[in-house]
Amino acid sequence: MTVTMLKSSEEEALFKIEIDADTIEKAITAEFVKATEKENKPPQGLPLSIRAMMAKHPDLERIAAKALNNILPSYYMSALKTLDLAPMTYPKIMPQETKLGAPCVVKIQVALEPKIALVKYEGLEASYVPVVVTEEDVNQQVKGIKQQRGAANDEKLLANLPFDSIEAFTAEVHTSLLTLAQESTERNIKQAVIKKLIEENPCPLREEAVEQQIMLQINQFRQHVGGKKFDDYLKTTNRTLEDAKKEIRPEAEATVRKNLLLSAIADSLQLEVTEEDIKKALLQQENSIMDMALNFDARLKRLEKTPGAKEQLIHSIRLTKATDYIIDKATLSEEEPVRVLEERR
Repeated sequence: MTVTMLKSSEEEALFKIEIDADTIEKAITAEFVKATEKENKPPQGLPLSIRAMMAKHPDLERIAAKALNNILPSYYMSALKTLDLAPMTYPKIMPQETKLGAPCVVKIQVALEPKIALVKYEGLEASYVPVVVTEEDVNQQVKGIKQQRGAANDEKLLANLPFDSIEAFTAEVHTSLLTLAQESTERNIKQAVIKKLIEENPCPLREEAVEQQIMLQINQFRQHVGGKKFDDYLKTTNRTLEDAKKEIRPEAEATVRKNLLLSAIADSLQLEVTEEDIKKALLQQENSIMDMALNFDARLKRLEKTPGAKEQLIHSIRLTKATDYIIDKATLSEEEPVRVLEERR
């Protein structure tokens, strides 16, 4: 592979990747064999070589495009490293016609992360809402569990629970609520400090980045609730997709600003990611039941098979470290506390 910068500015870069003829032909051949393995057509006349069959195949253009899609991500990531580029949006890919026996040339355009002039990220003054557990919360939670289980009294509630007394069960409920309250308080602190970070540091935005973040959040919500439920939600609320995009825009803009600022802070602090950091992040990720049995080495090997996945994980870890740093250096003040069950409504 060769990579050539064609045009570069502070806002975007246009570069060219050239994949040698042998490499692209091997990729096309592999995809061709997979795509045509069920085509059991009897040979007519002398048998043709795979290359000759590919040249005559009516669907070769589509097969070649799929082959290029299979191998291009790794070449793209390698090109970013070679050119030392930090894109902030998905690439615009412009492949030329792929021909057997000829190199494959792909032009790629990416919007680049803007240069951020950090004003202040240490000693941010932020106020947050602490979340507390009261006796009323505990009693309300115990009462709710009784109703869910149809238990008329304490004895019936404990009948199918691993507790010897209602006091022991109540203590467990209290501990569980304390964990929820702590998590909520930490989330409120993080949100308060990030909000102050954005207020203190003006950050330019690229429309492409905001649009991309909007669609990412919409697609995540769509996947979470299901495509049909998402469409039904739009209909029942008399909203269009454009309405949804407008509603999400403020949150998307804040997310883009947050990520840009945290990335700049990570660069300023020269935050490094160790193998132990990667191991911890991988083992903490939400996984399917099948994945839970995989050890770190197996998970890392699978991660490295996907071009860009490890780089994205490392970037995420650096942002987390930058977040922890500014929270640790912030001056925090408490607002009026809120009960855990009220906060979760």
